[in-house]
Amino acid sequence: MCYGDAAIDGLVGAGLSSLIGMNFGTSVRRLQPNRWDLVAFPLVIGVLVLLSWGTSHMDVPLATFEHTEISLDPSYLPEYALRTTLRMLFAIVGSILFTLVYATLAAKSKRAEMILVPILDILQSFPVLTYMPFLATAFLALFPGNLIGLEMASIFTIFTSQAWNMTFSLYQSLRTVPRDLNEAADVFQLTPWQKFWRLELPYALPGLVWNTMMSMSGGWFFVVACEAILVAGQPIALPGIGSYIALALERQDIWADVYAVGTMLVVILLYDQLLFRPLVVWADKFKFEDTASQQVPHSWLHDVLRRTRLLRVISGPIGDAMRFGRNLPIGWKSRRMSPLTARVLESIWVDRAWTLFVTAIAAYAAWGVYHFVSQTATIWDLLEVLKLGFYTLIRVIVLIALATLIWVPIGVMIGLRPALAEKAQPIAQFLAAFPANLLFPIAVVLIVKYQVNPNIWLSPLMILGTQWYILFNVIA
Repeated sequence: MCYGDAAIDGLVGAGLSSLIGMNFGTSVRRLQPNRWDLVAFPLVIGVLVLLSWGTSHMDVPLATFEHTEISLDPSYLPEYALRTTLRMLFAIVGSILFTLVYATLAAKSKRAEMILVPILDILQSFPVLTYMPFLATAFLALFPGNLIGLEMASIFTIFTSQAWNMTFSLYQSLRTVPRDLNEAADVFQLTPWQKFWRLELPYALPGLVWNTMMSMSGGWFFVVACEAILVAGQPIALPGIGSYIALALERQDIWADVYAVGTMLVVILLYDQLLFRPLVVWADKFKFEDTASQQVPHSWLHDVLRRTRLLRVISGPIGDAMRFGRNLPIGWKSRRMSPLTARVLESIWVDRAWTLFVTAIAAYAAWGVYHFVSQTATIWDLLEVLKLGFYTLIRVIVLIALATLIWVPIGVMIGLRPALAEKAQPIAQFLAAFPANLLFPIAVVLIVKYQVNPNIWLSPLMILGTQWYILFNVIA
């Protein structure tokens, strides 16, 4: 059967129209929201609106803010909770960025490790309050006459209660990547950039996520101190749950304390369900295990986001950009160096020269400290400080040993049972976030009532924060 040119053109046109119609119909269906989008979109938009509203209240003239006072009216607690949570979220984002750079450099370079790890150990030993005076001065100089300077000082102080734990977690994970995984990366000739994003960071993610939760709780633990800024001898309380609790303690308002603790519990449950529980489920796929887990963690929000249609199409370019950045061939591919280059880099004389350089810097710093102390204190003052420091060291060692004996078995029991870990996670977060200073008045009253030795019975208050680091790391 023969067809004319017109008939052939008609058939081809009909076929193209049908194909275009099919593609158009498929594209339209992809852009149509499903029932899961109806749940996810309000959540996403609501979070963005709250972030925008809370951030806008950080950037106001300081003169206007100075006339604002903290109120113990419970109706203000939602606003205070949002302001505190935003500070902690900004601090945790800064902690993650700091962790990725600092821990990676310390883990990858033995010579950098000699400096970075001791510095990190010293920084985490400083009390949070020691950072506040000069931070407030510095940030107010950067943002004169604006509240954002005080907000930045508070955020950075919260950062100092979060970053060190996360950095040590990533550093330890990068140092313990199994040898067979490193050999596989060498076989595939991954560059250092590709190896970090495709092997090392995924391997470290489960522990890093759990330590991020612990750091978030650690921020709550110190939030009372972080929201009270001393400027030119005048205390300024930033709106937040920490300031609310501090005012309630000052006025001895027990019901206000109860309202604040209840609000903390609600906030912790919210960001556990909306942030950390989905992260735990996502990070679980990166666990390095010889056998498959019998139980896996679950998150209703994670399931909703995976089943959305329109939201996944909208967020697709973000995922594509991240995958593109992760696979960039930055650096050199893994290959054997020339014998001369290897001998130079691994030379014992290079290591000795670096060690001598670090020792010289440490000696110069020690001399500077001695020169400063010798002008303001006597040798007997120094011996008294060393004696008191030794007493504190003994207390810390004994309390950490006791906390280890208690929480390691509990952490193992929880960590080996994902279903139990899912239930215990928000409880542990709340206990870790509970402000210890709410317990101080109770402890003092009991010590006075029963006339016991405060040097012994006040010591357990020191471990209220540290014990949760042990529990969270064992679970991770």
